[in-house]
Amino acid sequence: MFWGVLIAVLAVGVFGYTFFFDVDEGFLLAIYSDMGIGIGVGVATGTVIFLLGAGVVSAMDYARKRKAS
Repeated sequence: MFWGVLIAVLAVGVFGYTFFFDVDEGFLLAIYSDMGIGIGVGVATGTVIFLLGAGVVSAMDYARKRKAS
């Protein structure tokens, strides 16, 4: 939810920027494309970090249980 709020604030900021300054359609499209790429990279990085952490914790738990029995 925290990241959703940050993304929404960023999108509102970019959209609001178009009201204050005279920009063409290509500029706005480029900004939203960059935002989309950044979101994709962020989600992929977060997923990889989560999976690595989960794998380490699972391996530690497995080793502990194996040693106890």
